[in-house]
Amino acid sequence: MSKAKQKRAKRLGFLGKFKTKDGRKADGSGPTNTAKQPAVHQLKDSRKPEDVRKQRLQDLREKQKLSREREMMKRRNLQTFQSDILQRQREFELKETEMQSLEKHVNFENENSRKVYYREFKKVVEASDVILEVLDARDPLGCRCPQVEQAVIQSGTNKRIVLVLNKIDLVSKEIVEKWIKYLRNEFPTVAFKASTQQQTKNLKRSDVPVTKATSELLSSSACIGADCLMKLLGNYCRNQDIKTAITVGVVGFPNVGKSSLINSLKRARACNVGATPGVTK
Repeated sequence: MSKAKQKRAKRLGFLGKFKTKDGRKADGSGPTNTAKQPAVHQLKDSRKPEDVRKQRLQDLREKQKLSREREMMKRRNLQTFQSDILQRQREFELKETEMQSLEKHVNFENENSRKVYYREFKKVVEASDVILEVLDARDPLGCRCPQVEQAVIQSGTNKRIVLVLNKIDLVSKEIVEKWIKYLRNEFPTVAFKASTQQQTKNLKRSDVPVTKATSELLSSSACIGADCLMKLLGNYCRNQDIKTAITVGVVGFPNVGKSSLINSLKRARACNVGATPGVTK
């Protein structure tokens, strides 16, 4: 029997009878196999469980080390670097195009809202004889719009502007007096506190002037300063001692109290009031 066949028989776990070099027959159960078996059993018995665990742990570490080295080699590969760079560039360009389209959409909406606002503002200015610009007493200069005032002045000599300093109950009386003194250097200014009642009719209105109003009155729900404003508008109604009707327009930033001012002057709930900008259309 050739050596190749003997090796194959050993791998299969079965070794048949074969002839040796000197012509004698031998089988797998001969003295050669019996001599080797005790040595193998002795090797298996000599390995302790701790040694086996250490060997397995060492093999696992070597495998992990090889896997890390392979990953590093992949990362160091020039082609992978190029592919990663191209992929990131595509993602960046895609995000840029999305941002540009979003900005165009937002600018388009802003442009449309500006056009709509300008049309409405132009209608109010053309139809009104007196424009009430409502300001928040907490930040009057921040609520003023010089472009609006300039547009009213340029629209005609008969147009009048009156500044209404609203929400005077939220600041001290000394600050209100200083702001009125400052604003009256440019336009007629009236201090005002709108009514905070939720009923539909018969809103409270106090006849006490703002300069004589107490802190308790300012903290109440009654309207203060309406009489002074109505007298001022009544003076604009007189034309050579003849009373005529005038149209009054109200402009101002969101949440300065335009709707509350109208309701307080009419003493009825004519406009919706809310904290959300743009509640009153």
